[in-house]
Amino acid sequence: MAERDDLVTMSMPVGSFALALRHCREGSRLSQSRLAAEAGFDHSYVSRLESATRTPTREAVLRLAEALRLDDPARDRMLVAAGFMPLRVANLLGEEPIVGEVLSLLQDVAVPDDVRDDLRTAITLAVRQAQRAAPALEHSAAAHSSIAAD
Repeated sequence: MAERDDLVTMSMPVGSFALALRHCREGSRLSQSRLAAEAGFDHSYVSRLESATRTPTREAVLRLAEALRLDDPARDRMLVAAGFMPLRVANLLGEEPIVGEVLSLLQDVAVPDDVRDDLRTAITLAVRQAQRAAPALEHSAAAHSSIAAD
């Protein structure tokens, strides 16, 4: 299942649902007809989804994910690929576990408001610092590449 789930990557752009569906279906070794039957759809519907001539509803994506037996993170990446919000945003943060932890803390009502406010302030400062460093990093990378070319 991990190989199939890796095909629905976090970096997949929104609107790439057709490709994601095809890769997951093929990874599951299901025909379009079999997937359609397991999800309760007509074969032509799955065919049109994979050819991007039809746009799925949120419910359709959830039914297809269930029929494909996708785990929760893969299901949520499939929802995003179709242009929908995931069921759990934290599922999209698998490659950035600290971001998931921060999100959990910010949403945890057991964490006092003043602590959550301090965390938001610290994150804001860290983001601003990274944004200030970004132009310097781009300049540094360009300088290194021109030196390497010489």
